[in-house]
Amino acid sequence: MALLSLVSPIISILTSQGIIPKIVILGTFVVSGTGLLGLILGVLGYNETEHKWKSITAIVVYIVGTLLYFIFGYAVMVDALMDIMSGLIPYPY
Repeated sequence: MALLSLVSPIISILTSQGIIPKIVILGTFVVSGTGLLGLILGVLGYNETEHKWKSITAIVVYIVGTLLYFIFGYAVMVDALMDIMSGLIPYPY
């Protein structure tokens, strides 16, 4: 599950390059939520498992994926939200 947090930066990069539409960046919130679930399960499972490296790996992958998402995706997300909101706000004449 934590590996899903690496999907968000990939989507952000593809969106910033214009390969996929900007609206797709909003779908990364779902991916981030699933990655957060992986983080929670990694923390909860740390004491329960004999293989501590699995839990540590899940935690590290989530943190790295989230950092990459905020590095690459924040500007794209702001741009996409501005495009969406600009259609809702009437311009003064």
